[in-house]
Amino acid sequence: MATYTDRELTSVEEERILALRKYGILDTPPDNTCDKLTKLAAKLMKVPVAIISLVDKDRVWFKSSYGLDTQQMERENGLCDTVVFDGDFYQVEDAKQDPRTTGHKLVVGDFGLRFYAAYPLKTKEGFNLGAFCIIDKKPRTLTEEEQEVLRDLRDIAMEQIELKLISKLSIARHNHILNTTAHDLKNPLTTIPVRADLIKIKKHDPDTVDTMCDQIKIASLNMVRIIDELLQSGSMEAGEVKLLLVKLNISYLVSNVVAMNLPLADRKGQTIHFAPQLDVYIKGDEGRLNEVVDNLINNAIKYAPLNTNIYVKVSLVKDYVQIVIEDEGPGLTIEDKKLLFQRFTRLSAQPTANESSTGLGLSIVKVLVEAHGGNIFAESDGKNKGSRFTVQLPV
Repeated sequence: MATYTDRELTSVEEERILALRKYGILDTPPDNTCDKLTKLAAKLMKVPVAIISLVDKDRVWFKSSYGLDTQQMERENGLCDTVVFDGDFYQVEDAKQDPRTTGHKLVVGDFGLRFYAAYPLKTKEGFNLGAFCIIDKKPRTLTEEEQEVLRDLRDIAMEQIELKLISKLSIARHNHILNTTAHDLKNPLTTIPVRADLIKIKKHDPDTVDTMCDQIKIASLNMVRIIDELLQSGSMEAGEVKLLLVKLNISYLVSNVVAMNLPLADRKGQTIHFAPQLDVYIKGDEGRLNEVVDNLINNAIKYAPLNTNIYVKVSLVKDYVQIVIEDEGPGLTIEDKKLLFQRFTRLSAQPTANESSTGLGLSIVKVLVEAHGGNIFAESDGKNKGSRFTVQLPV
């Protein structure tokens, strides 16, 4: 049995309780799968009682119990508490003779427990949430084959608990995505009717009308970008990345994307410095690579402060072409680097002019670059020292 000092025990137990609460399984309705597992365990082992228990701070709560009417008991009265801290197969062949249990309330009391065997419900992180146990009122022992069966049933129960957590997190994540997307679409939608009304009022002021029209155009393009990213992400998740490969002058392609983004940079007082190596050719999908470069340059504009520089370079390095987009923005934290290129991920940096973001752009870029047989990586020298994204594509 594992031993801990009082201080270590408190720390370990606090972490274990936090892990248990994360699963959100306490005080939940009966689970048909868990009930079938405890019934199967009792039948296979020929015992009257089988339990899937969860050890809370002050109680042992039964997710499923076969042959027992109660839903929970005080923690000090349960043997499952011992299993949680023992961390391995635990067996009491004759509770009246075993020094670990001779004075236990379940043994000396009316219940008359004589035999107990259990495996802990262990998470992938190594926390024991509770136990899958079987109980008898007469002494006995499990064979190695029976121990293996009990372990397999425990594994199935734990897999069911893990699946419930995954489902819960997936629902929460999708709700967050819906809320975020609705918010990102609402902002430009609110802008459009307001600007339209202002155009009616200011229709005799051409400069103001031009400004309002530009703002409506930007709001519309933001909505189109959000919808495009959501549609693309769905297609990629379904494995629908198709490329139309043709011979491309990548320097020319990047130059065009830079030109398209100049108005956005100008509005923020940013300067894009483009340094191409002329006539670098690759085989690629023109539309997809346009999306890759546009997303990276647009991100640099979006997150870099006003009146800063953005550097775009295209060069031939050995047998691949390298596209580098570097900005003077907030840089990447250690946590940012862990989350980069994951879907629906928001990094620590915030857009510097209230631009919107779905958190999908970089994940789409990674999929498209890798579909071309290339790779992408990001570097940063630290906070407020800018970011550098490098795309490498085979020639």
